Amino acid sequence: MRKPLAAGLILLVAFAILPRPAHSATPAEKKIKELSDKIAPELIAMREDIHCHPELGLQEKRTSALAADFLRKLGLEVRTGFATTGIVGVLKGGRPGPVVAMRADMDALPITEETGLPFESKERATLEGREVGLMHACGHDIHTTVLLGVASVLAQMKAELPGTVLFILQPGEECCAGAEKMIQDGAFKDDKPQAFFAYHVDDTLKAGKVGYTPGFSSANVDGFRLVINSEGCHGANPYLCVDPIVVGSQIVIALQVMISRELDVNHNAVITVGSFHAGTAPNIIPRSAELNATVRNYGEDQRQMLKEKITRLVTNICGAAGATFQLAYEIGTPSVYNDPNLLKEVLPVAERILGGKAALVEELPEMGGEDYAYFGKLAPAVMLGLGIVPADKDKTAVHSPTFVADEAGIPLGVNLMANVILDYQTRHAGEK
Repeated sequence: MRKPLAAGLILLVAFAILPRPAHSATPAEKKIKELSDKIAPELIAMREDIHCHPELGLQEKRTSALAADFLRKLGLEVRTGFATTGIVGVLKGGRPGPVVAMRADMDALPITEETGLPFESKERATLEGREVGLMHACGHDIHTTVLLGVASVLAQMKAELPGTVLFILQPGEECCAGAEKMIQDGAFKDDKPQAFFAYHVDDTLKAGKVGYTPGFSSANVDGFRLVINSEGCHGANPYLCVDPIVVGSQIVIALQVMISRELDVNHNAVITVGSFHAGTAPNIIPRSAELNATVRNYGEDQRQMLKEKITRLVTNICGAAGATFQLAYEIGTPSVYNDPNLLKEVLPVAERILGGKAALVEELPEMGGEDYAYFGKLAPAVMLGLGIVPADKDKTAVHSPTFVADEAGIPLGVNLMANVILDYQTRHAGEK
C-alpha cells in the first residue's frame, strides 16, 4: 500500500481546521474520536491506493478484495458474491439491538485524470470498443475508505455496541444499478436493516462541513428513445414525405413548453434531449430521426405523470404530422429520500460531534441520480453530504478530470458516522 505524502503534516493541518465539539464529550464519543484519529493515516494511505487503481462498475475486483480483507482482519463476517463484486461485512455487537447498515459505492468513472496528484490514476480500460482513462472522479474511493474506517472503530467498541451493523460495499453505482442488483442477489436475506446510512462527497462544502436535505435529495433518472419514421424524399420536394427532423424539432420545443406550462411550479422537473440524430446530406429528407432524452423529477407520482404527458405529447405531434414512431420509455433509478424522522435522530448527533449548527448546511434537492435510493425503499435511509472542498480552493467538481478532495474529510466522516450509528443502536437497543 502506498504511503500518503507527508501524511503526518497533512493530518496536523487537517485536524487543526476541523471543528471541536462545544459540549463535554461522553466517554464513548472520546473513544470514537481517539480511534478515528489513530486510524486516519492508514485510511488516507488506503484512499490514495484505491484512487490510484480505479475500476469500472461491476469490475471492482481489486477494490472489493482489499475491502473484504480489511473487514476480515477486523473479525467481521464477510459475505460476497452480490452483484458480482459487492460484499457485506457483518459486525455483531455485544448487546441486543436492531440491524442497521452503512453503504459505500466502489466504482470509478471513464475519465482521464488531470489532477497532477502524486497518486493520480494512470489506469486505462476498454469501454464500448475504445480505450478510456479511469478516475475516481465522484469520491467513491473516499466513500469506501470512510466506511472501512467506521467498521474499524466500531469493531474496537464491539462490547459497547448493541445489535448488528452491516457494512455494504456496493459496485456499479455509476452505470449499472448495483444497489438494486445487490438486493436482488439476496444481500439482506439473512439480516434486514431497519435503517440505512451513507455519505456522498459534497463538492460545494469545505472539509468540516456536512450537508443534509430532508425528503427528496436526488431525482428519478428516467429517459426515452424516440424514433420518428418517414418515407424519405428529396429536400426540394418536402411535400412528398414526412420530415422527421421538423417533427422532432417540434417535440423538443413542446417538451420545454410542457415543463413550464403544465407542471406545478413547486415541483421541479427537467427534460433534456441530449441526442438528436438524423440525415446524411443537406438535400435529403431522411427516413428517420432519433431523439434520446433524460427525464428528471421527484417521487413516483411525478414520475408516472411525466411519462404519461410525454407519451401523449409525442403521440399527438407525430399524429398531426402523419408520422409513425417508436417510443421506448425507460424507468431508471428512483429518487433518494432522506427519511425526515431518521434525519431528526441524526442531526443532533452531528451537531454535537461537529461542534455546533454552523457546521451543518441544509441543502436543496439535486437533479442528479444516486442508486442508494433502492436501499431507501427497504427501510428509512439518510445520506449526508461530506464536505471535501480543499481549503485552498473555492470549489471542486465531481465528474471532472480535475476533481480533487480534501482528505481531512476522511477522519471527520469516520468520527461522525461511528457516533451516528452507535447513538442510533444505543437508543433503539432491545428492538428487533
